[in-house]
Amino acid sequence: MKKYYVLFLFFSLNFYFSQQAERLKLVKEKYDAEIQKINNKYTDDIAEAPLRKHAKITLKKDSDIGTLELKRNNEYLEELEKIKSGYILEDFQLKTDMKDTEEDKSPKYPDGIEALKKEIAENLNTNLVRGKGIIQSRVVFIIDLDGSIMTAKAFGENESFNKQAELAILLIKKKWEPAKKNNQPYRARLRVPLTLNFD
Repeated sequence: MKKYYVLFLFFSLNFYFSQQAERLKLVKEKYDAEIQKINNKYTDDIAEAPLRKHAKITLKKDSDIGTLELKRNNEYLEELEKIKSGYILEDFQLKTDMKDTEEDKSPKYPDGIEALKKEIAENLNTNLVRGKGIIQSRVVFIIDLDGSIMTAKAFGENESFNKQAELAILLIKKKWEPAKKNNQPYRARLRVPLTLNFD
């Protein structure tokens, strides 16, 4: 009976935390739709307004979008804390010297490493990072058995960059090909270094 309880608990927790990561994506979609509505509204306003009012309308649009982006980021940070509180990253190890064979494979992003870099860059909200010069962060994240990202933790000196880096990883849309050992999927921990240069 105890064995079944442990298995049930494992699958329940796995479902709960995958739902938490999914909630980040839902927050993004909700605010993306609202920002698009604002863009459409102000585009129509500019088209109908005299030229001398264009700058004033543009400033108002930028202010409204900035307010929404701050609200979205606050919701992201709340969800991020819920996700991170559920897992200890040190529990999951990926052998970095692992060679891909027919039975053993490291996790792979389906569209390749360049597409992954591009998506992370698009997800990274640099407007909310405070800093000077070059700042760096190393993000450690877990790929689950089904290829979804379970949690992420960034390590670096700039806390605002760390938070945005964690969010950028958790907002990755596609699932990974999970790691395999003896043709069985297993959870793997990966690291991604990120650098931001403020000129």
